[in-house]
Amino acid sequence: MKRGNTVYEDQELKRQREIEKHTVLCPHCQKPVLDHMMQCPHCKQKLEPRGYQPLSDEKIKKIRIITYSVGAVVAIAIIVCIILFR
Repeated sequence: MKRGNTVYEDQELKRQREIEKHTVLCPHCQKPVLDHMMQCPHCKQKLEPRGYQPLSDEKIKKIRIITYSVGAVVAIAIIVCIILFR
């Protein structure tokens, strides 16, 4: 009598199929890597990620400055509200 897969086995098979969709060969060592990787885990060579462009250092700095500024303003506003409405 043939036994069916358990729920966990079905989930694992589905996960494996999803990963296979995103697997490509490294142009340097011809080993499988995921398409979003920026560096091959096998040969440590640089890869071009498909469908993903990493942020430049300038954009990261701008985003960091803006978020720190907004966070500081919010923290100061909370402190002032706590002091005033005590």
